[in-house]
Amino acid sequence: MFKPRFYQTEISDEAVKILNKLNIVMLSVQVRCGKTFMALLTAQKLKCNNVLFVTKKKAISSITADYETLNPEYDIQIINYESLHKITDRTFDLVVVDESHSIGKFPKSSKRAKDLKSIVKDKKLILLTGTPTPESYSQFYHQ
Repeated sequence: MFKPRFYQTEISDEAVKILNKLNIVMLSVQVRCGKTFMALLTAQKLKCNNVLFVTKKKAISSITADYETLNPEYDIQIINYESLHKITDRTFDLVVVDESHSIGKFPKSSKRAKDLKSIVKDKKLILLTGTPTPESYSQFYHQ
């Protein structure tokens, strides 16, 4: 049985509070600290029914394994950025965007950002990144 680390539980609890207030939270945590589990735990604590998890293609199998390990009560659709245009069902309670620093682009919004914006709208949103501003702090705005 999976038992989250103490800090994962604490961060997940704080994320729930922020999401309930603002509908958006960024989990910017060091690499290899379990951001995926934190997001999945947060979805569980929010009592979500349907979650969309957007990531890079190479990470899909790892996220699927984490989801199966946690074995939550909600459904999840894990998709890569390049397949966002295939999303037709928009009944998600929560959208999780992995590697969120990759969607920010200046001065013009990236296709990824535009596709995500059309899906997210008024849903709760978790942005996950280990490197939120690889080039400058202005990248926060563009995410």
